[in-house]
Amino acid sequence: MKKLLISMVLMALLSCMTVGCTTAENPLQHVQRLQLQKEVQSRQLVEDFEMFWLCDRASSLTKWHNQTGL
Repeated sequence: MKKLLISMVLMALLSCMTVGCTTAENPLQHVQRLQLQKEVQSRQLVEDFEMFWLCDRASSLTKWHNQTGL
C-alpha cells in the first residue's frame, strides 16, 4: 500500500512537471508577439482618447443630414 501511494505521488509530480504553463516560442516569436500587443494597445489608446473627447465621426444612422456642402 505504501509503495502504491509513493508511486502515485511520483506520478503526480512528474505529470505536473511535464504539463505546465510554459510556451514554446523562440526569441523572434516573443518579439513579434510583444510588437503585436504594442500595436493593438496603441490603437486602443487612440480610440479611448476619441471616445473621451467625443471626437468620433458622426453617425450615419440619424434622420438628420450630418454632412453639409457639396
